[in-house]
Amino acid sequence: MWANYPSSLPFVERAWKQFRHGWCWIVQCIRHGKRPPAILVWPDMPSRKTALSKITRELGWELTNKTRLSAVIGIKFEDATRKDKASIPHAMNHAISWWNVHCSDISKVNLEIEHQVAFGYGMSCDPTEHQGPIVMKSNENAKHDGALIQGPIASDDLQKNVVYQREIDNRDESGCHFDYRVVYIRGAIPVVYKKFKARSTRFTNETIRVELLRDSPFTPAEVQCMQNLAFGMRVDYAEFDALRDRNSNKLYVVDVNPTPWGPPEQLDPYLRKEAVQQMSACLRASL
Repeated sequence: MWANYPSSLPFVERAWKQFRHGWCWIVQCIRHGKRPPAILVWPDMPSRKTALSKITRELGWELTNKTRLSAVIGIKFEDATRKDKASIPHAMNHAISWWNVHCSDISKVNLEIEHQVAFGYGMSCDPTEHQGPIVMKSNENAKHDGALIQGPIASDDLQKNVVYQREIDNRDESGCHFDYRVVYIRGAIPVVYKKFKARSTRFTNETIRVELLRDSPFTPAEVQCMQNLAFGMRVDYAEFDALRDRNSNKLYVVDVNPTPWGPPEQLDPYLRKEAVQQMSACLRASL
């Protein structure tokens, strides 16, 4: 077995994944003249659509959740808002070091707490007191269910398992909403995407277009704040969704995702390849 794939997958799909994994491993053995370096993941086996999977293929390394003596690093990979706090299995400790192993909570409530510490300000508001538009969204990660409501609201209308935040006016000069998607790897920011959205879909993953930025849109102080936020959220590798308010010019990180997919499909293929190459070079340099 080359990797542990979920038993919930159909047998044929699991067999195909095992065959493909083994074939790629043989190709990389030929390429390296020996067993390829490996990145261990636990507890989940990432999809080939994840950025991490594409990085390892670019490097010619193996990505597996099985024990490998050739492991250069381990990354805790669990697609959940609240992570399992169980220790890394002893058999997986061949990796020199493990990333994201202490990341246990990426909920919006926890992000707000750490954002206040890292940036000195946050997004939360009291919906029963706030005058004006309020963003209401799930406390869980990756729901993309934000909705605008008008404040203040009655205390009887408060909902459970949601957060209430002040609206961030992230429009550009043309009136188009945009987010920054920030790739974070051990203190470095090798890639930043600029994702443009229509007003009607601004809280979803649906984009009008995506740009791969050549120059950083952040000040050194903002980079330091994001590094501090990563430390507070206990992530070594993740992608952030960041918004810049056009009125205050403040930067707000509204989501931290340590299991990202990407690069965005809306990018031209050569730009997706360039982004993967930049992430791969950064990950290699960070070891």
